[in-house]
Amino acid sequence: MTEIIIRAADWVLCEERGPGVPEGIHGAECMTCDARSPLFDNDPTPIAVWCVQHTQEHPDHTLYLARTEKHWRVVPRPDETPAPADDRTARVLGPAFVGLMCLLTALSGLLPALTY
Repeated sequence: MTEIIIRAADWVLCEERGPGVPEGIHGAECMTCDARSPLFDNDPTPIAVWCVQHTQEHPDHTLYLARTEKHWRVVPRPDETPAPADDRTARVLGPAFVGLMCLLTALSGLLPALTY
């Protein structure tokens, strides 16, 4: 099953999965110079080794920007079957509950001002 990241009216952004698609592509670059590590699929360990080796060669280079990239795909929104009544209720009450809690939290900040 595809994990949906974002839904729009007619489109869905999903993480691409399947044969040959890596879970992540890892790389790093030195923040002191322009040196960049090679990219590695699925395993960040070689990137960590590259950073340590780079610092051994350049002792004042100690800050790195590490990146992990993933493949995403936008596909047409699939037809959805109506959700069970319990699920529809949760989708309506969930945001209402969060909004109510935010309002109560904001109002609780006013209580000390009311005591003076």
